[in-house]
Amino acid sequence: MRRAAVLLGFGLVLLWVQGGLATFLPPHFCPDLGLLLVISLGLWWRGLTSGLCMAAGLGYAADALSGSLLGLHALLRLVAFSGSRLASRQLNLRGPLPLAVFAACASVAYGLAAVGLTHFFSPSSPPSGDAGFRGLVDALVQALVTAVAAPAVSAAVQRVFAWAGEDEAARRPLLLEPRGPLA
Repeated sequence: MRRAAVLLGFGLVLLWVQGGLATFLPPHFCPDLGLLLVISLGLWWRGLTSGLCMAAGLGYAADALSGSLLGLHALLRLVAFSGSRLASRQLNLRGPLPLAVFAACASVAYGLAAVGLTHFFSPSSPPSGDAGFRGLVDALVQALVTAVAAPAVSAAVQRVFAWAGEDEAARRPLLLEPRGPLA
């Protein structure tokens, strides 16, 4: 229970920091810290059900703070959590480079899904021509910025887990060293 409360508070602080950065920088130069937190949860959180609840809660907080369609970020954060959890079973995403590449791909997919769902549920027409190209370039820039921030956010989440009482010994890889010759 303590881990969940600490992580939810950490997620709200990250959303607050992201909002603060967006007032000083153009939005596409701000990393999606909420998405990175959910990806890190997929890597480090143990329970599936409680992890899905955390991802949905962080998504609803993002919905409330951003003014988007209610449930949009919650749904997409659930998909991002599930995707990172499944991908981490097949790939070693705990290294900085694989995590950055995965975060960049997830950021582009998240942006495309958000635009697609928004245009599906609202009567506005999708952007076309120069506006659509500019939006795609902005999404790629944000994916690059998000990829650069991914290892730092994952390390911060790992430290918050350790501080909140996560048993890290069970998550460390087992190191097998060869023994010397018997004497």
